Amino acid sequence: MDARELLERCGVSATENRLLVLRALSGADHPQTSQTPQTPLELLAQLSGRMNRVTLYRILDLLVERGVAARHNAGERAFRYCLGQGVAGHSHFHCTRCGQTQCLDSRLLEPGLSRILSGLPMRVEMAEVTLGGVCEGCLNA
Repeated sequence: MDARELLERCGVSATENRLLVLRALSGADHPQTSQTPQTPLELLAQLSGRMNRVTLYRILDLLVERGVAARHNAGERAFRYCLGQGVAGHSHFHCTRCGQTQCLDSRLLEPGLSRILSGLPMRVEMAEVTLGGVCEGCLNA
């Protein structure tokens, strides 16, 4: 599914600026960022002056509200954003050595998380799981 279809399926008009933000979040122009949640400043740098900070924040808020993007806080000052939340929410791995955070395929956690959620006496509408440890790069260094 392309970005335009994704936005329209979530009830969001596919404006040029929204498509630019989705492209930046997906890492289309910078493949090294495709699985790395990005700060608004990192996204602005990718957008190379094509929009201002206020417009970017409004678009990010809308994308998070509609479930197109996920907002993540790894204990830093700024939130980080990445695409999609999936059925089990959104999950990340945070390396305690180098500080890098990367998105994980939430479907891997879905069976266990579903089992946990089914035993709770409330309706959980969103889940974010962050695993911490040492990434492959640091293990091999």
